Amino acid sequence: MQKRIVVLGGVGFIGTHLCLRLLGEGHEVFCVDIRDAANSPLLRNVLQHPSFRYVHHNVINPFAIRCERIYNLTSPSMVRYNKALPVETLKVSVLGAINSLDTARTEHARVLLASAGDIYGSLFRDIASEPAACSTHRILAEGKRAAEALHRAYQEEFGVDTRIARIYNTYGSGAELMDQRVVMKMIVAALQNRDIQINGSGEQMRTFCWVEDIVDGLVRLMEAPPADQTRIINFGSSHEISIRALAEKIIALTGSKSGIVHTEARSDDAPRRTPDISAARRELGWAPHTPLTEGLRRTISYAEKELADKAYAGMTWAEMN
Repeated sequence: MQKRIVVLGGVGFIGTHLCLRLLGEGHEVFCVDIRDAANSPLLRNVLQHPSFRYVHHNVINPFAIRCERIYNLTSPSMVRYNKALPVETLKVSVLGAINSLDTARTEHARVLLASAGDIYGSLFRDIASEPAACSTHRILAEGKRAAEALHRAYQEEFGVDTRIARIYNTYGSGAELMDQRVVMKMIVAALQNRDIQINGSGEQMRTFCWVEDIVDGLVRLMEAPPADQTRIINFGSSHEISIRALAEKIIALTGSKSGIVHTEARSDDAPRRTPDISAARRELGWAPHTPLTEGLRRTISYAEKELADKAYAGMTWAEMN
């Protein structure tokens, strides 16, 4: 049955894949973002789709769209450039949550918040005692914690059906070449035979989940039966790999001449960050199924094409940075 679905942050990395998935299932999709959908390599082909609606809007302002589902995937766009922008970040997280929840309450819609995977872990340890209290990661954690609290409060006080997805490291096609997430950053460097920089020893253990697997989890969570309390589910891969091993794998897959350069370790870089996805398996029957090597090959092919297109358009790496 067709539904009217709002995707806040729909031009973002995960949002674009979610919009395509929902369109493929026959739903009417309202893609809400301050970024232009025409600039998305994945969405530009569906701009004329009869069930696709692009809405240029900043979620820190109220909005009214008649709908049955709201996916809130908003995140401050400038964070990927390593700028903290604490006020913008907190406004997007807190006011964006309030506005999406108010719309959900008015429309009797179901709402899902895309939260960060580690907001109660290493991203948010003893923040008050640290001088760098406005670092990007810590401000993001503050905002996501507040947004989660708002979703739980709206369900308890107003009966709004809310769900929370805590998303861990995600990678795949559709990400911007300027993306500062580690996989795309390493792939672009490798394709250009530039040195790959690693913070610290590179022995930090991480997991990386293919974007379409994450989207499948979000849809399953949204369509799960209502519960008395807000459902909170972790989504990510359970396959661990060290950051250095990831760089070596990307160099091998691209045939790159890149070297690996170690820089100073970051104080907030946890030695291990792996999600517990047992609840997703148990409650949703969800688990990632795309092997890392296969996903990396797909991402490399995507990045090669995007780099070739940008080179043809006369864009240099200096301009991209």
